[in-house]
Amino acid sequence: MPRQTKIVNMSLPFDVYAQVEELARQKGISKSQLLKESLKQFIASEERWRQIRRWGEDTAQRLGIGNEGEVEEIIHDLRKKHSRP
Repeated sequence: MPRQTKIVNMSLPFDVYAQVEELARQKGISKSQLLKESLKQFIASEERWRQIRRWGEDTAQRLGIGNEGEVEEIIHDLRKKHSRP
């Protein structure tokens, strides 16, 4: 059966390496496993932020909002509207 993984070599600053080593020891896993899990979480986080940005862009386009200044105006107007007795 062919190998299901790829080997990646990387350099880390000494302090980061020490933190990786210590965290792996605390969790009882290998440094490799710790780094794999960390990268998976990072990739998932990046994808989630990509979805959030896309949703924001789609919403702005649908509402005809062109820039952040317009968003601030909308928020200001809504706060004024909802703060009246």
